[in-house]
Amino acid sequence: MTTAEPLALTLTPPPGGEILHASDRATVIWGDCRDPQIIASVPDWYGLLCTDPPYGMRYNSGRSGRFTEIPGDDGTVDWPAVLGQWVGPEGTFNGGLAPSRHVYVFGYRPDELTAPLRLGGTAELVWDKLDLGSGDLTSPWGPGHESFTFGVHVKRRSDREKGAGNLSARLRRGSVLRYQRPGRGYARHSNEKPVPLMADLIESSTVRGELVVDPCAGSGSTGVAAVLEGRRCFLVETKRADAEQCVQRVVAAERLAAQMGAL
Repeated sequence: MTTAEPLALTLTPPPGGEILHASDRATVIWGDCRDPQIIASVPDWYGLLCTDPPYGMRYNSGRSGRFTEIPGDDGTVDWPAVLGQWVGPEGTFNGGLAPSRHVYVFGYRPDELTAPLRLGGTAELVWDKLDLGSGDLTSPWGPGHESFTFGVHVKRRSDREKGAGNLSARLRRGSVLRYQRPGRGYARHSNEKPVPLMADLIESSTVRGELVVDPCAGSGSTGVAAVLEGRRCFLVETKRADAEQCVQRVVAAERLAAQMGAL
């Protein structure tokens, strides 16, 4: 008796996405974050945009195909422009991210995000992974960190030109955040972020009950951190397997949050 090989089906999310989970604490959508219908479904004036979009690196782990290439990671997607739609494009004032609220975007410098995300003050932060990545093995230096951008969303161009948002961008703490990255044998995603790191960012930029949005949710660390910190989350992931993993992790976090009395 032989075991049939699984069918190699390419799962493409439907227009408008598919809601895989919805509760008072979390919404998880399997969908393309570039889809205007999905963007329009995000509650207006939410509290924080916190995301890790593909960098155009065509990442593949090389570990027996454990992690396959991430959709949108081929360098053809203008991710700052996409995220600009999520905070609200230039000329819009009543939707998207609430004014003077924060964004955290991994893999991009402040100068790449300031215009499309309408940022006032910005800062470049560093995640020290407390570990040495493989990276380019021909180089004597292995990557042990990842840069990301903090910014304050200011909707009106005239306000940005006056310097609005700069005060709240003057960080009173170090710009290097040290958190152990998930171990190689335990990571659920090639670019998985540790929940304590995401919880630190969320706790620093929101209050309990506010909505945290992640359009490139991966395996759901942002959502887990948001729920455990007593916030709500709105997650979108285009890869079906990762979206389902988001649901599993968020539901587990909801159970724990209920026991802890979060929210």
